Amino acid sequence: MKYLLLLVTIVFCSCSPKIKTSVSEKHEKLNDTEKVVVFKTKSELPSKYSKIGTTKIGDTGFTTNCDLATVLEKAKIEARKSGANALLITEHLYPHSFGSSCHRITADLLRIENITDYTQPKIAKDSVTSIDNSRIVSNNTVRYNSINYRNSKSSNSNFLISANVGPSFRVASSPDGLNSAQKKYYKDLKSGLSYDVSAYYLKEGKAGFGLKYNAYKSSGTLNNQQIPLDNGTTVTGAFSDDITISFIGPSFILTEDENARVGEANLEIAIGYMSYQNKAAAIGVPFKITGSNLGAIGGMGYHFRITPHFLVGPQVSFAGGVLKKLKYKYADGSTETVKLEDEDIENLWRIDLAIGAKFRF
Repeated sequence: MKYLLLLVTIVFCSCSPKIKTSVSEKHEKLNDTEKVVVFKTKSELPSKYSKIGTTKIGDTGFTTNCDLATVLEKAKIEARKSGANALLITEHLYPHSFGSSCHRITADLLRIENITDYTQPKIAKDSVTSIDNSRIVSNNTVRYNSINYRNSKSSNSNFLISANVGPSFRVASSPDGLNSAQKKYYKDLKSGLSYDVSAYYLKEGKAGFGLKYNAYKSSGTLNNQQIPLDNGTTVTGAFSDDITISFIGPSFILTEDENARVGEANLEIAIGYMSYQNKAAAIGVPFKITGSNLGAIGGMGYHFRITPHFLVGPQVSFAGGVLKKLKYKYADGSTETVKLEDEDIENLWRIDLAIGAKFRF
């Protein structure tokens, strides 16, 4: 039985928010029914007040009961225990999809005079007004004494546009039988520049569907290459490649919303049409190689908030597909389609490392 009680105690404590309070001045504990005023900024504070400590309401990692009203009530309980009748919120961390699901706050414990001046708001027809008429709070906000929080359902942006650009690296192996110069050339050719643009419609500011366009470009020239001809002679010249790999298709995104104050993490996945084009030349003779197939892109990133609606940050993606046949178009206008064997398929997979921007509206 004692082990069962211990287990129940552990589970109960794990489900509750993590609380850490420090007090620099000792005061008599307040009655449980005493009012505790909550201030959001220092500008709201009266001219005379004293700070007697701090409290932090956090997340144990297993906390489940941690909505904003509960967290604020926990902070008020800590204030009463310390003899404080007011709180100044110094930090408010919102829940997000890729971390804590809790509201987390840090607050100063304060003692003020004339507390009744801050606990009797005036009710107007379409607003709530503070006693000194310094602030009007619209009805689409939630009011906890003198601290206001936006109603996320009414404030979230419905549309998101993102753009990324950066270096990209194809993961396909080089052909066999190459000399050192050719190996270096193919290695360099597998490094290029990628960029993409996406547009999404978001539901509740977090999940959405849209369209993604992505492109990869790489080019190079290999000089002084010798090619043996059928008549036994050898010619010397240059090879060149100008490769473009394009993707367009529907995309899904899961992102933190605008309540994530520092930035927003996101996951993206897209499946669509991928095309390959190589404007090549051999010993001065141009030709074009093309191909297409189903492609996919999966990526994740973190963007730091510059303004409430504009963010910038790193993004990493894995993009590509495979080509099982290629079409050659020669300088004289003739074409040829070549079906590739399994060991010769064209591997288009690559890793994109980018700096991206997100704009919500």
